[in-house]
Amino acid sequence: MTNSSNYAQNIKSTLYLIAISIVMLVGILLRPEAIPRDTNQIVDYLTTLANIPNSVTAVILGSRLFDTIGEVIVFTVAGLGVKILLAHEKTESLLLGIQDPVIISLLDFVALLSAFLAVELAIRGHITPGGGFAAGVAGATSVTLLMITGRLKLIEEFYSHSNAAVIEKLAVVVFISLAMMSFTSFVYPTSPFSWIPQNIYIPMLNIVAGLKVTIGAWSIIRIFINKRGII
Repeated sequence: MTNSSNYAQNIKSTLYLIAISIVMLVGILLRPEAIPRDTNQIVDYLTTLANIPNSVTAVILGSRLFDTIGEVIVFTVAGLGVKILLAHEKTESLLLGIQDPVIISLLDFVALLSAFLAVELAIRGHITPGGGFAAGVAGATSVTLLMITGRLKLIEEFYSHSNAAVIEKLAVVVFISLAMMSFTSFVYPTSPFSWIPQNIYIPMLNIVAGLKVTIGAWSIIRIFINKRGII
């Protein structure tokens, strides 16, 4: 039963990878040739158009939004690759985390700071340096620190009961949908999606990207811990 379930899961993951590869290939083939322009003027224009003070975010989630979509897809493919490659490896039966109470207390404090930092980077990434990907790294760091301090079983139960894997997939769909709506309104101001301003689209994209990267990195790390005993 287990082998049959693993086989079906691998088939679904493989089909998912093929679909993503086709989407990326079509995007590459249809991409127009770049036209040389004054970079400073472009950045100033994008910052003004996005109506946010962070010019880096205005570029990443503005004119280069397709690249950002590609980054999300590549990260998703990486997670699927880890899942497929390690699916048939034996799960470690004994996993021990850090036992020193002083170090555990210190890591708990750092984990709490990382969690707050993740929220800050996601919510205010369009105003200050940060953004969804940085928020995701901070969020995954927080979860990882909790896992290596002997709370792996508790974290695993939370991962299962919260349907984190489903939420991650939904985050990818929501991000791509929001990104297409945002890009359409960005390029065509008269589009039906332009009623939402860019300074609303961009924070939403940051929050969804932060959620996806947090759960995606968490998923990859937990697989390595369970299959390779890496703590």
